[in-house]
Amino acid sequence: MRSLSHTEAERRPTRDIERLELLRPRTTWPDATHGPIPTWPAEGQREEQVVVPAGRTHLTARLVLPATSRVVLSIAHSAGGCRPGPWYEYTAPRLHRAGIGTLLLGLLTEQERRDRHKLFDVVLLARRLETATRWLRQETGLPVGYVGSEAGAPAALRAAAADDEIRAVVSLGGRPELAGPAALAGVRAPSLFVVGGLDPQGAGLSRLAADWMSCPHDVTVVPGATGDLAGPGAAETVAGLIRDWFTNDLPGLTIGRSGGLAGSCVL
Repeated sequence: MRSLSHTEAERRPTRDIERLELLRPRTTWPDATHGPIPTWPAEGQREEQVVVPAGRTHLTARLVLPATSRVVLSIAHSAGGCRPGPWYEYTAPRLHRAGIGTLLLGLLTEQERRDRHKLFDVVLLARRLETATRWLRQETGLPVGYVGSEAGAPAALRAAAADDEIRAVVSLGGRPELAGPAALAGVRAPSLFVVGGLDPQGAGLSRLAADWMSCPHDVTVVPGATGDLAGPGAAETVAGLIRDWFTNDLPGLTIGRSGGLAGSCVL
């Protein structure tokens, strides 16, 4: 597990110092070390509420596709409707400016969220995400990645284990170990676990989940952030981490001829 601090940065190589830049509160994006974020014409962006099939039910979601999208992320959470954690409102527009599309998908209806059994039914949530992913590919024709929060975190990992075409996965807090050892061992998509520095239990559970994986993975602790990744500078940090994980921060990986990711499993 990697928790970055200013003291540690003095002892770490340049690459880790570059990563540290993401964890410092800023009012602007990191400098050219991470590359500029392109701006897409607002009129060329597709943005709409959609109804997504999910097994025996249908879920309302919000789809946003920049004019030149390269990948679309299914942002899965267990809240009913389009209400993820506090990080989303800040993060989503910055992903869109980087050419990353998003599908904000609550895996439960408002009524189902009142049922505690369904709230933690990771198998059900993963199956719904798998079904939604098939729809998303058909709708956009783009590579798909997962960002999971709350119970959406283990669901995203479990769904990724069943789909070798998932580009990458980001788990934001939550209980990723609930995906189960077998599913976690079967994930092939590079996976990033992001946890708050004020949530030591969550950090331990993310490390446990990561230890079961053999694919490229990393655990990053955001100093000063709570379990739901709230705190000074936390939303900006999360935005940078997600953007980099789905663009230029996948260690040991290259783009294959088919357009998918290829490479060895490295830590």
